[in-house]
Amino acid sequence: MTTKPTKTAIVQQIAPTKPLQVIESPEINRHPSPRLGTAAELRMEMARLYRDARTGQVEIGDATKLAYILTQLATLMRIDDLEQRTAALERVLKAEMKR
Repeated sequence: MTTKPTKTAIVQQIAPTKPLQVIESPEINRHPSPRLGTAAELRMEMARLYRDARTGQVEIGDATKLAYILTQLATLMRIDDLEQRTAALERVLKAEMKR
């Protein structure tokens, strides 16, 4: 009687992967998570990232990816602000129309 292969064994046959390796380095979490709640905070983080990339503390490729994420956050922040302003204007217009 043969045993049925497990899902893990099947996946390992289809796409063999390397075992995960835990890297312990004090440099990984060198900076605490920055506050990114305002455009000014995003700007400061982008400037810090730029300086770190220029001095070689952050790889250019990593800095590019992080800068892209920061740009996307800034875009979402603008969209959220516009949605809130639009909703406020609509409430005011509805109130004016009821008068």
